[in-house]
Amino acid sequence: MIYLLTDSTAYISRKEAREMDIILIPMNYSRDGKDAFLEGYVEESVAWAKNWQDLSPFSTAQAPTAAFLDVFLALKEQGHSALCLTISSRLSGTYQNAVMAAQEAGEGFYVLDSKSTAGGLYLMLREARKLLNEGMAIEDVMEKLRAMRHRSRTIFSVQDMSPLRRSGRLGYMRSSVSTLLNLRPLLMLQDGSVVSHSLARGQQDQLRKMLLGLSGNPHEVIVQECGDKKAADALEEKLREKGLVVHRRQGGIVLAIHLGLPVLSIAWVESPEATD
Repeated sequence: MIYLLTDSTAYISRKEAREMDIILIPMNYSRDGKDAFLEGYVEESVAWAKNWQDLSPFSTAQAPTAAFLDVFLALKEQGHSALCLTISSRLSGTYQNAVMAAQEAGEGFYVLDSKSTAGGLYLMLREARKLLNEGMAIEDVMEKLRAMRHRSRTIFSVQDMSPLRRSGRLGYMRSSVSTLLNLRPLLMLQDGSVVSHSLARGQQDQLRKMLLGLSGNPHEVIVQECGDKKAADALEEKLREKGLVVHRRQGGIVLAIHLGLPVLSIAWVESPEATD
């Protein structure tokens, strides 16, 4: 059996984990440097999102090497192999921890940097399971996924860039733009890093610019949100009007700690024909 492993920023449900034979490795977070927690399945994210609005006391930590190694060794003992897809190495040290664990576990364990997270990571996991179920070798699946990640796109909007800057995952940008003139920063993942996309004036312009950002003639789009259901509903409606298949997904606390609340994002994979 070939299992998939991923970290919790893929925000999959228990049902999805069972259906796709995915083992979830939790990311860690703490409150005031004392109370420690593990981020779990997306159902748990739905529960915390109803109660926690101020995330400033919280900080995060990458999934440790030991967590991956324990799973790899347990699978090895049972005669299984695994392919692990992680959050972008430019956003977290989780990828390097998984690599070290796979090296220690030995033959049959592979790790790939998704250069994405959340919806983009989910789409890669789904494709990986499809290819493995078709009988493709892990090495060939990894080559397919490397090509896929070059076509993977994510645009997201935040209310304030201060949490992202504090996390050290964004270069210099004006931190106050979202508080002036009702401007909302739109950011994107580019080769695994967070970069500026545009500025929107108000929610309608935010949705308009997210729609304009769609590239590569995608067939389906992930709409993901933390604390912005109304905007996500409106964005989903506009995408469906364009004839796109839309999948709604919930975000989680680890990314919300880094991005602040609310967060709204779209993720998709450009068609191969559009990039030829």
